[in-house]
Amino acid sequence: MPPSELNAIREQLLVLQAQGRDPVAFRELVVLYERRILYYVRRILSEDSDGADVLQEVWMKVFLRINTLRAPEAFRVWLYKIAHDVSVSHLRKRRSDRPHPLSEELVSELAETSDWNELELLEEAGQVHAALAQLSLAHREIITLRFLEELDLAEIAEVVGCGVGTVKSRLHYAKVELQKLLKVTHHD
Repeated sequence: MPPSELNAIREQLLVLQAQGRDPVAFRELVVLYERRILYYVRRILSEDSDGADVLQEVWMKVFLRINTLRAPEAFRVWLYKIAHDVSVSHLRKRRSDRPHPLSEELVSELAETSDWNELELLEEAGQVHAALAQLSLAHREIITLRFLEELDLAEIAEVVGCGVGTVKSRLHYAKVELQKLLKVTHHD
């Protein structure tokens, strides 16, 4: 049996045990996902320094609601959905930071953009993180979920609460914008 299948089975077992209020199993789930969820939360919050507080709130909600999860195999998507909801709620409380609509000029530029090689993102992590911080919340979140958390389009749609078509569109525009930001960084 491949390691990925073994990990999935182990995770499902931990979820079932955590649903039975096994504190050791819940702690193992926290250890398994804590860094990845904190990274995800920080990408949503951008420069907000409340990532640890939001992370704590996420884990509290997970602890209180884990019994409502009907399918242990859906834990990862369910967890990211909670992290998304808590982070967005936190943003709404702290500031009215809404993504700016795309100008007609930018939309026409994006439509003419050729296909983009996603592997270019891996070249220089520092520049990528700086460029990610400049993206709108919707684009930053889609890029994080797709390439760093490796969720598929349907899973991302479930996490952010929109259709798969919207996810595809946001992903396209996010990649184009990220590519432009990285090109500007390389020219400096």
